[in-house]
Amino acid sequence: MADGATGLRKSRVSAEEWQVRVELAALYRLVALHGWDDMIFTHISARVPGPDHHFLINPYGFYFEEMTASCLVKVDLGGNVVQETQSFINPAGFTIHSAVHAAREDAHFVIHLHTTAGVGVAAQKEGLLPIGQNACLLQHQVAYHGYEGLALNHEERERLVADLGDKPLMLLRNHGTLAVGQTAAAAWIGMFFLERACAQQVAALSGGRDHVLMAPDEAQAETREQGKGIGFIASLAWPGALRMLDRKLPGYDS
Repeated sequence: MADGATGLRKSRVSAEEWQVRVELAALYRLVALHGWDDMIFTHISARVPGPDHHFLINPYGFYFEEMTASCLVKVDLGGNVVQETQSFINPAGFTIHSAVHAAREDAHFVIHLHTTAGVGVAAQKEGLLPIGQNACLLQHQVAYHGYEGLALNHEERERLVADLGDKPLMLLRNHGTLAVGQTAAAAWIGMFFLERACAQQVAALSGGRDHVLMAPDEAQAETREQGKGIGFIASLAWPGALRMLDRKLPGYDS
C-alpha cells in the first residue's frame, strides 16, 4: 500500500470524503478485475466534496489491484499534493483529469483507460460503429479527441474539454477511452458499455469490413431512446459490482 503499511487514517477526513475514497478505490479494483489496467499507467479520479476543488487520484507506481481508500492522493487543480503523503502522481494523469474536473461540474468521477480494444477502435477512422447493442446505446454519447502525444502539455486541456463538450464518453484517438460520471456508478456503467462495444467491434472487424452487418437505422434510433434509462441500470449494477469486489478482491475500503 502507498505510504507504507497504514496510509491515510479514516479519522483524518470527513465522512463524505471517505465515501468518495472508497468508491474511487472500488473503481480502480474493478478495472483491474476486468483486466483493463495498464500496469501503473492510466488513471481514475474523483472530486472531493467541498469548495476547494480538490480531487483524488492514484499514487504513481502502484497497481490498480492495490488501491485502497487510504492510499489515494489528494491534489488541487494546479497539481499540488494537498495532504501528507510520501507518494506522488503521474503528471500525464493530472493533465487529463484536471482539465475535465475543472470544466465539467458534473464530472465527479473520471475514468481513463488504455485497453487493447479501446485503443483499437480509437485508431479506426470511423470510430465507434453501430455493430452491436452496446454501441447503439452509446454511439451518440461518444466524443472524439485527436492524439497529441503524451498528455504532458497543459495547453492540450482546452482542446480536450472543447472536444468532450457535454458528452459522458470519449475516444481519445490512438490513445484510449474516457468516461465521466456524476457518480461512481454512472462512470462505471458508461465505461463498461463502451469497453464492451469496442471489444465487440474489434471482434466483428477481425474478418474484414465488407461483410459486417450494421444495425438498421430504425433500430439504432429505437435503441438510442431506450438508452436514456442507463442511469437506472447503473444504480442496479453498482451494488452488485461492489459485492463482487468483496468476494474476489476485498480490502479496497481500508
